[in-house]
Amino acid sequence: MTGAARPRTAAVIDPEVRAGWRLTPGPVLADRVSGTWAATRDGAELIVKFFDDATFPDWRYALRVAAAVRSLGWPTPEPIEEPLTRPRGAWVLFRRLPGRSASPAAQDQPAERRARGRLLAEFHASAAATGIGDQRGGFHAPADVVADPELERLLRRHEAANPVQGGVLRRCHEAAVSWFTDHPDLDAPRSVIHGDFTPWNLLFDDGRLTGLLDFEATHHTFQVADFALSWRGYQDDVLRGYDEVRALSEVEWHLVQPTYWAWLFLGVKDALAAHYRVPSLTSEAPDLEWQFTHARRRSPLLARRTGAVPPLSG
Repeated sequence: MTGAARPRTAAVIDPEVRAGWRLTPGPVLADRVSGTWAATRDGAELIVKFFDDATFPDWRYALRVAAAVRSLGWPTPEPIEEPLTRPRGAWVLFRRLPGRSASPAAQDQPAERRARGRLLAEFHASAAATGIGDQRGGFHAPADVVADPELERLLRRHEAANPVQGGVLRRCHEAAVSWFTDHPDLDAPRSVIHGDFTPWNLLFDDGRLTGLLDFEATHHTFQVADFALSWRGYQDDVLRGYDEVRALSEVEWHLVQPTYWAWLFLGVKDALAAHYRVPSLTSEAPDLEWQFTHARRRSPLLARRTGAVPPLSG
């Protein structure tokens, strides 16, 4: 979900799954833990996904959220067969939705980002209307993610091995912990969120939204947590577009940055523990370049609105 070291799935569709669903397999569609493949059956274009229990627990929750917003008019993938459960997870078969995502060139444009922010605000209105208020198994509130003392210990261990990268991550972690400690009772809108509201998960056909994909990271939390991978720490036009549809409260403006920092640490404790479990002066430090890069991103808009800037030194 965040770019932390994660287990990889098999490179091919399970032979029993392929035979049982009478699939002609196509290419892998994305480098994802869950596994996503194109396939066909009797000429119909399909999508096969594997939900790894270790990485995306409670996979039925994701299907439930997608179904709930689909009932409100959002074009989300719908299973066309009963999911097949296996010891490590579940295989799910979907009909392939029409349309294409924005081109890389278009994704870099302010207009695309602003439109995506507006669309995210509309999605959150529907997400709240689903009435889903229970938490997904294996997911936690942002404050709880960063409050884990074992994460703090491992970040300090990582800083000793990699002072530049580890120092930035440790200071971002401390800033998030401090903010949530100072604001224990937050009055900010909560609902289920999408979790990966990015250009590549939005399909369009002649300007019409035809697909909202990949609910793998959906869970119940602050709505501004959805900015973590849509705004990504610097795409300020996403925030501007969102605010045009649903005005963010002052609390929410201040909540954006610490929630974003908390998101960066999802899965990090496990990645660090795997490398530092056995103390060794020669052990290679884990690669947290994704987190390091995102932690250093600066938002001019948030800096003006709230004074929030990455704690790059200190």
